[in-house]
Amino acid sequence: MPLYGTLDITRDARALPTLASLDTEAWALPRAEMLQLLIEVPRSTTEGLLPKAMHPALPSYVILAVTRYSESPVGPFNLAVLRLGSRAGAHPRGFLLGAVASTEAAARELRDRWGFPVAAGEVKFVRRHDRVTGTVTRDGRTIFDGALVDPQPVAGSDVQYINWVTAANAPLDGQTQPMLIQVDPKYTFHKAERGRPQVSAFDAAAWNAPQLTLADPIVGTCCTVDTDLPRIRFVMDPAKPVFQGTRRIRESRADE
Repeated sequence: MPLYGTLDITRDARALPTLASLDTEAWALPRAEMLQLLIEVPRSTTEGLLPKAMHPALPSYVILAVTRYSESPVGPFNLAVLRLGSRAGAHPRGFLLGAVASTEAAARELRDRWGFPVAAGEVKFVRRHDRVTGTVTRDGRTIFDGALVDPQPVAGSDVQYINWVTAANAPLDGQTQPMLIQVDPKYTFHKAERGRPQVSAFDAAAWNAPQLTLADPIVGTCCTVDTDLPRIRFVMDPAKPVFQGTRRIRESRADE
């Protein structure tokens, strides 16, 4: 029998971000620099973090990422996210547990347009000759400090970015209700590097995952890409398996 998550996002729907519409415009985000660290986590520490519609990844892992967006409709900003490795049916996905944006404007738009559980804070992205580091601070506390150590060039085809899923309230069929929203950016690679992940500080509670603990590093990458935040194409019923509960909002990215 397949395994499913146990989180019921409808229990506290008021805590979720709320979208005014599922018809948000896409954002083009050229020359973004993306630091991504994959870390294995004990499965016992992920209980209650994944919605019922989704399957846990085996082995369990999280994606810690810090991205510097040099250009966007709300100006330059940095974004840090924590996603839990998972699957929607047969497809790998990263369920968004928490996020921090470096400007209030970016945080507001990401919540209102795509339903990200994002707050404003200090997010730093620093590139040095032997490492790329990301640091996140909120309320005077460092809640994440990580790095890609000894980056080595690789082909962009060697890097895989999986689609995002976030939980939010959104209007559908005349009613605003909790749902899972798929966010599926596209990527054109200019530069790609791979190296050893290193995490020196991680405050799980600050990322809405208080019981989560990090274990063994898997892989780290840092890439320069043209990417986007697209129009929403798919939403999912949070309580049904995705093959039963997926709803197509628009036919294809060509509709953008």
